[in-house]
Amino acid sequence: MAASLTRIAAIALSLTVSLAAPLALAEEKKAEAASDGSVTGNPPADHPFAKAKPGMKFEEALAILGKPTSERAYCTGKHHIPFYFGRDRALTEYYYKDQGVVVFYTEASIYGWSRYQSCSPRAPFELGEVHYNPNEAGVAPKEGDERPKTPAEATK
Repeated sequence: MAASLTRIAAIALSLTVSLAAPLALAEEKKAEAASDGSVTGNPPADHPFAKAKPGMKFEEALAILGKPTSERAYCTGKHHIPFYFGRDRALTEYYYKDQGVVVFYTEASIYGWSRYQSCSPRAPFELGEVHYNPNEAGVAPKEGDERPKTPAEATK
């Protein structure tokens, strides 16, 4: 009798775990989709940052936003991950004084093999993030420094 109760408990536990795993994966995919192409801040409806949407081609976004005050391009370090072909191996950030920052996914040239790889960003191709901030200084951080996050970005 005790052996059958143990089997029933083991079966119930394995069913619970097997049913919970797809739910956890679904939640993870939702979180990944939400972080893929984010918009922070609340730009006015007639503002160019309100019209720029993640997923737009670089040329479309640039036609809406205009020329930036400053910019910087860099590799994220994900080029070191074997067989990683994601869009975010390199990024280009455009800084607009008193407006905010937009981040573009950027093509990268990867040279070398394994830990001896080097990366150099090339041309931006798709709008990834829009960060509206009317207090933006419009100056790109120096190489190696991270872009300061706005309060809206910090909560994500």
